[in-house]
Amino acid sequence: MSLKPVILLYDLNNTLVDEAAALIGHTGLYTTINTYNETNATEAIQQYNRLFGLVTNKISCVVTGWNPYKKPRDQFLFRLRSEEKRSPFRSATPVIIITEDHRHDLKTLALDPTEGSVAAYMHMDDFQDSIADTLHKIVFGNRAQELNSIAYAQFSSQEDSD
Repeated sequence: MSLKPVILLYDLNNTLVDEAAALIGHTGLYTTINTYNETNATEAIQQYNRLFGLVTNKISCVVTGWNPYKKPRDQFLFRLRSEEKRSPFRSATPVIIITEDHRHDLKTLALDPTEGSVAAYMHMDDFQDSIADTLHKIVFGNRAQELNSIAYAQFSSQEDSD
């Protein structure tokens, strides 16, 4: 019996977490951990750490959104990235952002390869169409960096044309 890749879902919007978990669960390819607050999400990350957080954890991907009550640098994504940068033996956990808030500053930070390095930035109205395919590319295709590069390039060219 092989273990399924673990996907951590965290958002303040419980309905979004449940909907994403159902879509991911229907594939039969992943195990999901649903969290509805940052404390539980952080605990899940810590539970899946290896060697006391010195090497990459066992979570295959994090699906999250923005907390409108926090400043940009206090968001869960940047706390995760800060923790990962503490060890040279740890690589970035792939992250998918699902949001209805497309603030320019947050999207810039999230997609920047040196900051958030988010593999995909989706709108909550239409993520249902692409989340399973995107997760498959990230987890089984090992294409998180490639997807980040594509999304960042598209965002930068869109920004230049504005």
